[in-house]
Amino acid sequence: MAPASTKELMARAKQRRQHAPPPSSTPSSPGFPSTPMPPIFNLNSTPGPFSSGSTLNIRGTSMAQLKNFGERELKRVKLDPCTESDFRTYLATTSKDERDALQAIWTLQLRDQLSKLTQNTAEAWTPSNALEKTARRNIYSLLLLPNIQLYAGTLGDVILLAMRAASTPDLPDSDSVHVDELTAWLGEEISQARYAIKKKIIENAGANVADIAEVLVSLVHTQHVPHTLGLYMRLALLRRHIGFNHSANAFWGKVDDELEAFREGGTQSFVELLEDIYADDIEQFNDPSTTEYTVKSFTDPNFTCPRWLRELYKVAPQVKRLPKQKSKSKKRKRVISEDDDEAQGPHNNGTPQDEDQVPEGAGGAGPSGEGVLGEGGAGGSNMGTGEQLEESY
Repeated sequence: MAPASTKELMARAKQRRQHAPPPSSTPSSPGFPSTPMPPIFNLNSTPGPFSSGSTLNIRGTSMAQLKNFGERELKRVKLDPCTESDFRTYLATTSKDERDALQAIWTLQLRDQLSKLTQNTAEAWTPSNALEKTARRNIYSLLLLPNIQLYAGTLGDVILLAMRAASTPDLPDSDSVHVDELTAWLGEEISQARYAIKKKIIENAGANVADIAEVLVSLVHTQHVPHTLGLYMRLALLRRHIGFNHSANAFWGKVDDELEAFREGGTQSFVELLEDIYADDIEQFNDPSTTEYTVKSFTDPNFTCPRWLRELYKVAPQVKRLPKQKSKSKKRKRVISEDDDEAQGPHNNGTPQDEDQVPEGAGGAGPSGEGVLGEGGAGGSNMGTGEQLEESY
């Protein structure tokens, strides 16, 4: 028999299509049953704690079992108390619609938090005017305290610690993304303050402002700091090092080197060495006991001072050196105004600042070394007799 022509094949296929029975709802094949399969998911079972729809048709979970499961998970996954409370609320909610609503509001809350974090990160932090004045007052006062451990190092961390203890307003939260910016800003302000103090001591020596008390009065922010014998000795130490003509980069490192060398001999040796420097200063210049300024002491039970100054005094011995900072440091390009910002406004940029410091807040503050060391009295001054030195050791 001859094969069918193309025309015959097409006509035969058309005829089959016209007389074919309707297709079955379930395909029949050797590998599949002809009856419909049961649904994979049981839409009527109890929804799981984190499911907004169906769950696997394995077995239902009672509310008591679900709560027990949740409590076991809370022991494994550590959450803060507020989040734990939200999780328990979710477990106790039996309505699927209510659970969906809880999931929706928590998702939106997370979106708002992420948006706020992104916005805060993008915005550059700047201190408020009030915080600028408070921080500068704290910086100058710390540098003029009689128990400051070192003049270069972790001063930024120590000042921030004191300001938080004194509940200073406008500080960023301790977990804020702006804390590093605040610490860097404090470091720049500290560098400016050191330069201003050093410059004033040099200027006063040239203008025959001889005794240390007069030098102290001429410094910025000294109205906040009491005249103490320990501070007079520190200023005499600074005036001594100015006479050595250290380079600008090395000055504060050299001062700290000598302070640390003095402490190696013990408490009594440390105080005696400062007394010797003070006696030499009196011999060369003048005795501050001849002035009208009254010497006070932080250790005197009758002495009172503001809370912020007391907090500074507590943490002043905690200043530590930064790594690889001995007599060597990194130059900064910012400039300083030596004028009191409370009288003159924010610092202008017309005077070069302290050149020898790396950022001040780069290290952590150590344990307090606060203590009362030795007895006063040096050279021809009678105001030191019986006075306790508030020097740190």
